[in-house]
Amino acid sequence: MIRAELAVELPEGMWVRPISRRYPDVRFRVLAAFPGTDDRGIGLVEITGPNLPAVRDAVEASDVLRAADILHHGDDGLLVRFETRAPLLLRALRSARVPLELPFEITNGVAHWTLTASRDDLSRLGDELDARGVDYRLDRVSDEAERDPDPLTDRQRELLALAAKSGYYDQPREITLTELAADADVAKSTLSGILKRAESRVVKRHLDGV
Repeated sequence: MIRAELAVELPEGMWVRPISRRYPDVRFRVLAAFPGTDDRGIGLVEITGPNLPAVRDAVEASDVLRAADILHHGDDGLLVRFETRAPLLLRALRSARVPLELPFEITNGVAHWTLTASRDDLSRLGDELDARGVDYRLDRVSDEAERDPDPLTDRQRELLALAAKSGYYDQPREITLTELAADADVAKSTLSGILKRAESRVVKRHLDGV
């Protein structure tokens, strides 16, 4: 098992994204979260920082939330029970069979996760996030048994190999991103995001070893 720290960019449609970006000094500490039986997510979040009355108004006015119950509002912060229509990240975790460790924090549109899982599980989670177009970065991996894990997920490695084989990295290029996306049968924007993340990981791994 390995322990990994991920910084996950909240995708469009998540209620916390616009509010946390509007108030970047506010901390959203998710205490509980799970996907419901239908298309919804349920959770409990503690909100601390400046501008709490404005943050409360923004939470109550969110059109993404199905419900928001303010359980506590004081100078020390807010406690909110919420139901959301788009539990995208929770479903990615469930599909990858990776348990979400709580609590975790969200600031300025980024969720900071600490996960304990096998290499295969984390690779599968990376594929699930890639498939949903979610940007993320692996900040840290700490485990003596797997000190130097492969930085790429299976899907990233597959598409990176296809791009290299097809001449995408040749100078001049022998294939465009549009043509490569058609060959891979994925959306151009999805392919672009996966390749960028894979390229970043390969470069960082190379520089770390220099």
